[in-house]
Amino acid sequence: MSHSRGSLLVALVLVLSCKAGAQPESADAESSRPSNAWPENDGIRLAEASRPYVEVEKVGSGEQGVTVRAPARVVFRDTAISRVGAPIASRVMKLHVQVGDKVKTNDVLATLASPGASDYHAELARARVELGSATGVLKRQEEMIAKGVGREYERAMAEVQVRDAEERVRAAKRNVALLGKSFGGTVIVTSQIEGTVLRRNASVGAQVDPDGEPLFEIGNPKDLWVVADVFQDDLEMLREGAAVTVQIASQAEPRTGTVESIGVLLDTAVRRAPVYISLKERDAKDLKAGMFARAIIESDASDTITLPVGAVLIKNGDRTIVYVERDDGTFAAQEVQLGHMFGERVEVISGVSAGTKVAIKGALLLDGAANQLL
Repeated sequence: MSHSRGSLLVALVLVLSCKAGAQPESADAESSRPSNAWPENDGIRLAEASRPYVEVEKVGSGEQGVTVRAPARVVFRDTAISRVGAPIASRVMKLHVQVGDKVKTNDVLATLASPGASDYHAELARARVELGSATGVLKRQEEMIAKGVGREYERAMAEVQVRDAEERVRAAKRNVALLGKSFGGTVIVTSQIEGTVLRRNASVGAQVDPDGEPLFEIGNPKDLWVVADVFQDDLEMLREGAAVTVQIASQAEPRTGTVESIGVLLDTAVRRAPVYISLKERDAKDLKAGMFARAIIESDASDTITLPVGAVLIKNGDRTIVYVERDDGTFAAQEVQLGHMFGERVEVISGVSAGTKVAIKGALLLDGAANQLL
């Protein structure tokens, strides 16, 4: 009898020990559940006191205004920048402008001295003299033919001489025209556009040539645009004419504009391509080339489903989930596959559809073991 009672006591101790050992595991399983939420109908019921802290959004397709954000900068348009170099090997005799000066088209920038320019002018003068001589010979031959004493062969040869002389004059004129404004061995360098002198790389007495760096760089500050550097994956969502908001660094007021063109040359190092943005006239005032900005471009992704990044939770280190509100007021975890980031929103490729109610704020109140995406 005592042996049987001893066995019963041992068995009871073992059972109690097993239950005691099982309690921490159950506690760990429930520790991830906040105290203001509890399981119900395979979902989670949130306490009424905590419900105001959870915001729900009905998922829509393209209703959230999907945008593409990209770093940008203010630059001169291609037609608003002019780099003026030396047209021929020469020496700088005088500089007429300095950095910051405003110039108009054909204003004098520098005076150069060039023996080569003198040779071009001399060649043109010789060619003109030769043309005059050849023309005189042809005229005499035609007069002799008219009187019946000339020979057709000599007249034809005179015509050839005139054509050759005319070609030499044309070639000499082209060479002189390439010099721009010039006379003798003096070359006058002038501005080709209206604008401001941005750089002056010449100094008096310096030897310059056409293959060297430009003597001057001139830009028109009234003809600027914004260039945004957009990731290649986002380019397919953009179109010409799309609305753009441009936020200039250190300026509070945003500017508005439109996409004028989308570049096709990709920077392979950063996988970005330029998108050219023209600003409305009133928004282009006070801009300066070189300013940094951020462009927010309206995309064509009308079928894209997005959610605020705060709605997405990371579970077990690799699963991305959202909490969906069901008709009975409970919430259920739903795994989702994510795509592009659009500023404060993220594309949802699969897992939820239009019309689904998703907790976009306060989702951590439903799952204390998860982490937010951002």
